[in-house]
Amino acid sequence: MKNPLAWFAVLITLLLSACGGSPSVPGVPTGVSVTAGDSRAVVSFTQEAGLEYWVFYAPGDTVSFPGSMQVDGYRSVRLAKSPQAITGLTNGTQYAFIVAASNSGSKAGPTSAAVAVTPRPAGSTWSAGTATGTVTLNALVFDGTRFVAVGDAGTILVSADAVTWTPATSGTSANLLAITFAGSRYVAVGTGGTVLVSTDRVTWSAAGSGTAVSLNGIAYLLGQYYAVGDGGTLLRSTDAGTWIATATGTTAALYAAGAYGDRAVVVGAGGTLLTSSNLTDWAPASSGTTAALRALAQGNGRVVAVGDGGALTGSADGLSWAPAASGTGSALRAVGYGSRYVAVGAGGTVLTSTDGLTWAAATSGTTVSLGATSFGLNTYLATGPAGALFVSQ
Repeated sequence: MKNPLAWFAVLITLLLSACGGSPSVPGVPTGVSVTAGDSRAVVSFTQEAGLEYWVFYAPGDTVSFPGSMQVDGYRSVRLAKSPQAITGLTNGTQYAFIVAASNSGSKAGPTSAAVAVTPRPAGSTWSAGTATGTVTLNALVFDGTRFVAVGDAGTILVSADAVTWTPATSGTSANLLAITFAGSRYVAVGTGGTVLVSTDRVTWSAAGSGTAVSLNGIAYLLGQYYAVGDGGTLLRSTDAGTWIATATGTTAALYAAGAYGDRAVVVGAGGTLLTSSNLTDWAPASSGTTAALRALAQGNGRVVAVGDGGALTGSADGLSWAPAASGTGSALRAVGYGSRYVAVGAGGTVLTSTDGLTWAAATSGTTVSLGATSFGLNTYLATGPAGALFVSQ
């Protein structure tokens, strides 16, 4: 009698033969395209059921598998899904991409032709995004994984992709004007001295600010939150629950709070600019403008303030400030920094700058006033009236 194991081996061989043997190697993936973004690229392809896909890429105008495996910067993505985002790329450097498929553990099939693109900073070209609702949003913050937006009538919205927004219950009908995320807390401020605090974006509680004036800006530095508002109001707190009023030496409305290194900066009406190294003692600095300054941003070794009439001023140390030419007379309402500076304002105005000194107009695609901006997920967002949202990738 023959060995049963031998008969079993013969049976398996026959079954594999009847089924065509080992899994067939897929053909060249189709529909391959690559779109450049900010420090990223998105690879799209026609994804067929039952196949596993690979994306191979490397700096340069071409790439091959396995021929480019020794190229510096060569990378691969297994189990890629279309559209597949490739992040961590260097803006201004060309990258080539190819796609291959395998079938149930088969060898990888032939690759698609190389497609080369060059990532570039976002902010130059904008398009209308998915509306967030009908309420105007006044401020945005990105916490590393989520955007959190605040707006009129106590509106708070949260999004992981800037497309789908989930409302949170704020418990107030006050207009919320500014928000920050720091020290594991989200702190939002608004009209009537409103202060709201959350540790999870979902549950918000009111904190007593001790004032009824409008609070227009909020920031965090040196272990403290500090909020600014009308009439020269400045409040500070270590826990966002108990707030201490601090003298600023001015009665001008203060619109924004920010920082440069370990120096706090506050701006406001009439070109008001205050700085502090301890959040207790504040001193005026010359902003170089008499226009109202509405917003602050820090990046690339510089801090920048923007405001009415296209006002732009900046500093390399937080103490000495000098105006920069914006090229516009439109009011600038917000400024942010991601891969570069982006300022937005009235009439759909968008300006960009890599150094905070030289600014260029960008195409916003809208004439509505833009009131807030933030950078996250390699994307700039800007808000408009009645829930309008604009994006630049």
